[in-house]
Amino acid sequence: MKRRSKVCGLFLLLSVAILPIALAADLPSAEFLDRARNPNGAATYGMLEGMLQHRRRGEETLTVPIYFGVIIMPERTIGQLLVDNRESYLLGQSRDARHDGTSVVHSPDCVLLDRVGVRASDLTMGFLYCDLERELPETTLSAVVKCRVLLLKSPDGRELTKVFLEKEHAFPLKAEFFHPGEDAPFRTLETGGFTEKNGLYYARSLRFEGPGWRTRIEFDPERVQMGYYDKNSPVRVIRTVEKSEDGIKNMENGR
Repeated sequence: MKRRSKVCGLFLLLSVAILPIALAADLPSAEFLDRARNPNGAATYGMLEGMLQHRRRGEETLTVPIYFGVIIMPERTIGQLLVDNRESYLLGQSRDARHDGTSVVHSPDCVLLDRVGVRASDLTMGFLYCDLERELPETTLSAVVKCRVLLLKSPDGRELTKVFLEKEHAFPLKAEFFHPGEDAPFRTLETGGFTEKNGLYYARSLRFEGPGWRTRIEFDPERVQMGYYDKNSPVRVIRTVEKSEDGIKNMENGR
C-alpha cells in the first residue's frame, strides 16, 4: 500500500491536500476529475506570504507583497488573497458543488489581479469545477512527470481549460485557458518548487503567462505557516484591511 503524501497544492493552488492512498491512474475520466476536486481526508490550513512580480512588454516591472490564507476542510474551502496589503479577495469553494460553488468577494476598487493576469479562484482550483468535456491524450511534463489531461468547459461556454493532472494522484500541475475555436491559450498557469513545512508540502512558486506578459508569485519559506486545522482551537487566516491616518495597513484578526 502506498504511503499518503501530504501536499499544500498551490495550484491551489494552495489547497492543502492530502493525497489519497488509492492510485488514480486507472480511474475513468469523471472519477479521476472528482479525485482532483476532493483530495482532502483531513482539515488543514496554510498562511503564506511572499511577493508578486509582473512584467508586461513596454511597461515597468510591478512588484507587490502578497498573502494567502486558507482553511481546507473535506466539505469546503475558505480563504483570503491579500494583494499589496490593500486589495482583499475572500474565497469560498464547496467541495461537493459544481463551478457555481466557487465564490470570490471583493470591493469594486480591487483591480490589481485583473492587471497581472491572475484570478483569485486560481488559488483554490476553481477551474476544476467546470464541466468535463473529454479526456485528451496523456503527456509528460518536464520530461519526467506523467500526466492525464482533461479538457473542461466553463458553464457559460466562453472558456475551455486544459488541465494537466499528475497521473497517479490526480493533483494539478498546469492549466491552459483557451477561448473556444482558438488553438493558443490566452493564459497559462504552472506550479514549481514544492517545499515541505510541518509534514505538509506547498508549491513555493506560481507562474502565469499570456501574450506579452508574465507574472510570478513566490512565497517566502520563512513566512509560511501550515498545519492541521482544529475547529475547537481555530487559526485565524483572514486578515482585515484598515485605513488610518498613516495610510492603509493590514492586521490579522484578533491582534
